[in-house]
Amino acid sequence: MSVQQTGQICNTIVSWLNATGSENPKWSLDEWNRFKFVCRVHGVAPLLHTKLKTSPWLNDDMQQWLVEQYHFNQQRIAKMHGELTKILALFAANNIPLMPLKGSILSTKYYDDPVCRPMADLDLLIRPDDFESAAALLNQLGYQPDVAHWKHTEFSRPDNRRVVSVECEHPDNPRKLEIHRRCRETFGGPTIDLTQLMWDNAVRGKLLGQPASLPTPEALWLHLLVHATYHLWQGKGRLIHLVDLALLTSQLDKPGTMLNSIGPRFTYPALAMLNEYFPDVIADSLLSSQRQQLSPSFQQWADGLDLVNSSHLNPDPVGLYLPKALKFTEGRPREIAQALRFAMLPGLDEIALDHPRLANSKIPWLAYFLLPVDWVKRLQRPDERHQNQAKEQEQN
Repeated sequence: MSVQQTGQICNTIVSWLNATGSENPKWSLDEWNRFKFVCRVHGVAPLLHTKLKTSPWLNDDMQQWLVEQYHFNQQRIAKMHGELTKILALFAANNIPLMPLKGSILSTKYYDDPVCRPMADLDLLIRPDDFESAAALLNQLGYQPDVAHWKHTEFSRPDNRRVVSVECEHPDNPRKLEIHRRCRETFGGPTIDLTQLMWDNAVRGKLLGQPASLPTPEALWLHLLVHATYHLWQGKGRLIHLVDLALLTSQLDKPGTMLNSIGPRFTYPALAMLNEYFPDVIADSLLSSQRQQLSPSFQQWADGLDLVNSSHLNPDPVGLYLPKALKFTEGRPREIAQALRFAMLPGLDEIALDHPRLANSKIPWLAYFLLPVDWVKRLQRPDERHQNQAKEQEQN
């Protein structure tokens, strides 16, 4: 199916999310099958069930598929909220500050129906000095550290590490904990750190009936903008991230008062995408003020992003990190040096993002020999990468 057809399917989905009613797109069977894949890539199947369940034109098979997607995620969210409740209670009892991030707080505090917000894992921010104590508490609940890299340390239960299904948000797919000592994103060298901002704008409250440190709505909004920009830059953008931002923006009195605390490079791409697919959510003046601080080439890149070319739907190779990072630096000498170092000689905590087992093994230096292999993979088309991955799985 062509990029244009996939883009039209994405646009139709967005129109359903923006409107109270829906119209029959009169798609072929191939287009409906592509619709299913697009929904999984962008994490919106459970939400679309609530939007389309009363549509008289939706055939029985598609209606049933959406129902199943919703019910699978309903079971998954119930398990994850149950696990989060136990974690919050245990950390509160031991006086260790814990801040839920991303889906952990969005699904519990901002979505009217938490099932509409899929979650691959629970993201939790702790203070760096509390890491060892936090790990010990999680061990009491059966969690063990799995992999560690510059973004976070992953914890999981030994009996919950196998993927059961990639066709839905299956309740028994791995439900990892991502424990963040810092709230930051690295764009192949250029880095933005929001850790202090998040803690400075946290308030004590309750989540799922348990004490927790909760980020203020605007601090959370700023973090989600940076997080969405990072995924767009990587080519792993998701529509559900824009839904999050649209939902949160509507609840802010004056969205944008914190934006000046960081550079617009880290927020404008997500804002531009938000404005493209959810118009009227943010003021034109906010976008204009951000654009004025960016180079023409950066503006052109950000304004050209869409739900196909910024996501796993893109049929083109994802490309090497270095050219993307250099574009992101906008010519800043120090960041150029950081990008070159990141590409040519990444630290073990950075290379662990792609090779976590090897980087955390007794022979971590072997991971450096895989760098050329990683470069080749990033230059392959998605269909070629999937074929090679399938061959590797067969050989193993």
